[in-house]
Amino acid sequence: MMMLPLDLASLLRHAAREHGDTAVVSLGPNGQVSRGNWRGLERRARLWGQVWERLGLRPGSVVAFLGWHTHGLLEAVLGTAAGGMTALTLNPRQFPELLIYAVNRAEAQALVFDAQMAPLVEAMQLQLGSVGHYIQFGGPEALPDSGFGPTLMDADSLLGFDDPDWHWPEVDENRAALISFTAANSGWPRGVATSHRAAVLQAFSAALPDAYGLSRTDVLMPLLPVSHSGGWALCLCAALTGAQLVLVPPGLDASVLAATMREQGVTMAAGPPSLWLELLDHLDQAGDHPASLRRAAVGAAAFPPALLKRLRAWSGVEVVHTWGMSEVAPPALVARGELLRPDADGRLPQGRPVFGVELALVGDDGRPLPRDGIAEGQLLVRGPWVLERYLGEAESPLVQIPDVPGQWLPTGDIARIAPDSTVTLTDRRKDLIRCGGEWISAQLLERIALLHPGVAEAAVIAQADEAQGERPLLVVVARAGEPSPSAEELLALYEKRVSDWQAPSAALTFPELPKLSNGEVDKRELRGLVETLLD
Repeated sequence: MMMLPLDLASLLRHAAREHGDTAVVSLGPNGQVSRGNWRGLERRARLWGQVWERLGLRPGSVVAFLGWHTHGLLEAVLGTAAGGMTALTLNPRQFPELLIYAVNRAEAQALVFDAQMAPLVEAMQLQLGSVGHYIQFGGPEALPDSGFGPTLMDADSLLGFDDPDWHWPEVDENRAALISFTAANSGWPRGVATSHRAAVLQAFSAALPDAYGLSRTDVLMPLLPVSHSGGWALCLCAALTGAQLVLVPPGLDASVLAATMREQGVTMAAGPPSLWLELLDHLDQAGDHPASLRRAAVGAAAFPPALLKRLRAWSGVEVVHTWGMSEVAPPALVARGELLRPDADGRLPQGRPVFGVELALVGDDGRPLPRDGIAEGQLLVRGPWVLERYLGEAESPLVQIPDVPGQWLPTGDIARIAPDSTVTLTDRRKDLIRCGGEWISAQLLERIALLHPGVAEAAVIAQADEAQGERPLLVVVARAGEPSPSAEELLALYEKRVSDWQAPSAALTFPELPKLSNGEVDKRELRGLVETLLD
């Protein structure tokens, strides 16, 4: 067999050659629509590959990107990676301190950013010691007047020359193509580098019928940014299958999102529960659900049963529940159809593993537990696109299981695995609350809170208690258009559902919950907000 590399350049060439006329559409932060196609995206990506050679960057150098979810950003990221560099995708919504940390940790040689980000980048510039090139998307007329000095260039000028003799370089498929930083509840984030081979194989697996089930007839709208592993993974799936791509920026108003779905004929959208809740609240009020949508993919560890019910009420829409993490690009587990039904505890399963993801369940002693749907233990994973070690860290987080060959990555989740390989996550170890020497499941309490019809989101955190060490505290967000539930109503939900010592000691209602870049609740920040409020 031919030994051809599995690299991102091969994926871009395929997209341009086999479905070059298929549209790639993006919305800017103000709702303006830009249209392109896969052929044009690959051509522009080639220009980015040439830029880094002309600027003298060595193969493997890291280039950081800070921008919104547009096809201009996508072609720059993919062109940089396919051209032999490594693309670091940054989340524009992160605090500056975390952006500075990520750029310095990755030792980025260049930073490419949207014009809206120029004041932020200028403020960070003196702390970005490794960056030698600053490039702003757009033309020279949009460059700021001061602050950057001679290191600032505009992208349009750099992309203005196309060498007809330039070709995609041969890249080792095991070289890092993309870097993202994990969202963490506490401490500094950790970098995850994905190789060319891992990215292409993951796209193959994610496109399979029992995963996203994408094809050239689909119009895909990722509701996750390129900076998120789930966001770029969906874009690679579209390039692989020939699906039309519709990119939207984070924070888009639900009415604009719904109108875009309708106008572009979106057949599949994928995002976290919070975005689906906002969209459904708008659609239910407007009474006009986009008829083109066929699949709604919800990516989360905890899927509220009420959200499942509302999505299933959307005529003709199949609901797909996916789970993954930065270290195991989603979808690693998928539940759809008959798998998506609550168990006796009210939990919805995360699903069955896709090809390439191998699972193990171990007890506190590190030994394997049975796949009987009853035993609960630590969930471990391995596969060709599973993290081996974090960026810049000498020690690997991988562990060995006694009498089982190979090494495994602990996910940090507590789970049970049924005989048919269906996985149900029951908690995360760091979300356990230590009360009087006993552990309390935060996710269990959150699921109970979501049973209240007036609750849209719920989070349970630990609150210090002199007698018990810690007690659970509940924070909820009321559903739009519904009266805020009282603390008494919320605490009454736990009567006869859990023991008295397990129930939250107090309940608060917030207008919104702080979120990480992957859409999950930032419990570290939430704890700080609660402490400030209660002091």
